[in-house]
Amino acid sequence: MPVTLQDDGLTKHIVRTHPNGKPYVVMYTVGANNERVREELYYDNGKLDYVGNYKNGQEHGDWIYYWPNGNMKSFEHYERGLEEGVAYDYNEKGVKIKEYHYRKGVLLRQVDIPSNPKN
Repeated sequence: MPVTLQDDGLTKHIVRTHPNGKPYVVMYTVGANNERVREELYYDNGKLDYVGNYKNGQEHGDWIYYWPNGNMKSFEHYERGLEEGVAYDYNEKGVKIKEYHYRKGVLLRQVDIPSNPKN
C-alpha cells in the first residue's frame, strides 16, 4: 500500500519501494482530484534516478536524469507534453557530450560535443 504524506499543498505518494524498503517510484499530486504534478524515480541506493514535472497530465517543465553516482545524465524541457528548447546528455563524469535542439517536439538538430582527453 502506498505511503501518502502531505506538505505545502502537495501530496506525496510512495507508489513503489525497492526490496530494501527504499522508495522507488514517488508521485506528487495536488487538489481533491489528485492531479499528478511531479514524478521521481530512485535507484535502490536511495539516489535520484530522475525527476520530472507535469501540468494538465502532460510532461511540462524540466526533466532531469541522473547516473547512479549522482551526476546528471540528461536534461530535457517540455511544454505541454512536447520537448522544447535544448536538451543535453552528459557522461558519467558529468561532462556534457551531446545537445538536442527541439521545437514543439520536433528534433531540429543534434550536436555532438567534442571530448576533452581529460574527460
